[in-house]
Amino acid sequence: MKRTLQRTAVLAVSLGLLATACGDDDDDSGDAATTSAAGPETTVGAETTTPAVETTAATAEAVCPTNLVIQTDWWPEAEHGGTYQLIGPGGEASESLFTYSGPIAEAYAVGGIETVEIRAGGDAIEFQPVQTVMATDQDIYLGYVNTDDAIASSGSVAVTGVATTLEINPQMLMWDGEQTEIDPADPVTFKDSEARVLHFPGVTYIDWMVSKGYLDESQSDPNYGGSPDQWIADAGNYIQQGFATNEVYKYTNEIEWKDGAPAPVEYALIDDLGWRPYPAMYSILSDRLEDESACLELLVPKLQQAWVDYFADPEPVNGALLEITGTYNNYWTLTAELNTAANELFASSGIGGNGDDSTYGNFDEARIEELFTELGPILEAKALDLPEGYTAANAFTNEFIDDSIGVS
Repeated sequence: MKRTLQRTAVLAVSLGLLATACGDDDDDSGDAATTSAAGPETTVGAETTTPAVETTAATAEAVCPTNLVIQTDWWPEAEHGGTYQLIGPGGEASESLFTYSGPIAEAYAVGGIETVEIRAGGDAIEFQPVQTVMATDQDIYLGYVNTDDAIASSGSVAVTGVATTLEINPQMLMWDGEQTEIDPADPVTFKDSEARVLHFPGVTYIDWMVSKGYLDESQSDPNYGGSPDQWIADAGNYIQQGFATNEVYKYTNEIEWKDGAPAPVEYALIDDLGWRPYPAMYSILSDRLEDESACLELLVPKLQQAWVDYFADPEPVNGALLEITGTYNNYWTLTAELNTAANELFASSGIGGNGDDSTYGNFDEARIEELFTELGPILEAKALDLPEGYTAANAFTNEFIDDSIGVS
């Protein structure tokens, strides 16, 4: 498997935490002065016109990086669709660096941003936690960090979520119902099954399930690498982590694992079991938050709008994702049918919804407070100390959210 040592060195320090989608796109800029500038010439029939491009004093100011770098937590997938929407299908994928780069789409160009670079995560960055990579590479402006990981790593690398990507975590545990009997409505049945659970090392929800009595510690098998190889070799005779929006469709329709054919799998969302972090928050290093507030004020509403736009018309980005993963050319593959199934689940499950209000991308403070409380004993058991005075409120901010932007 290709690695990205060309871009980042393998870090010696690891937190053991692995990060391991229609509204109004107007910036409510109040009474900011507006001017009309000449836009690109457009030829209609025999007549050439020069449309006016409206700008504001705020958006004309170059307060953001010229090249916006976003570090994701996994390979390109529909779960990242709103981020890839910033570029659309016109970017360029790098086979050696596992990046997708291109001019920022005009609808989202604010604060002097000209180009966007989206970096793959997971084993594309040697399974390093995103926040750890951010701490060593200041070119990364925003990174995908789960809320629980942001809290747990705060004593070493503090990040603050400035917007969500998805409302509900698509992380799930799946199993073959013919071999393993589990009732998702009764999480203790995970423990009663005595089946091993294959997962990434250091994932906090496994510790939480053990602490709640939903799993026995002996069932934990932290040797998952992201590919289906073990599942195929063992014909699905265990429990495995994954995304409801990805692996469920793949294993049921595409991957030949049971008698040489795909077969149905059953699953339970970690969110439904009671562990409810926001997945893949757009996060910035906390010590950069104040200095970057002028950019974030402009950028965050555009991130919200990009997700709303992706959900409204996912096909252009979904097509780009197929080309990007084709360029990367490794075990991580996508199909048009898989992406369509993911989009359908985003809508039907609330994974890509507004939550309890009409705004997309904002945080529910009570939800994070509850997570913070549940996480406390787990961090104590791991001897992970939080900074003095650190509270749930330090993990996120709604300061830059535009409340008027939401999916319909």
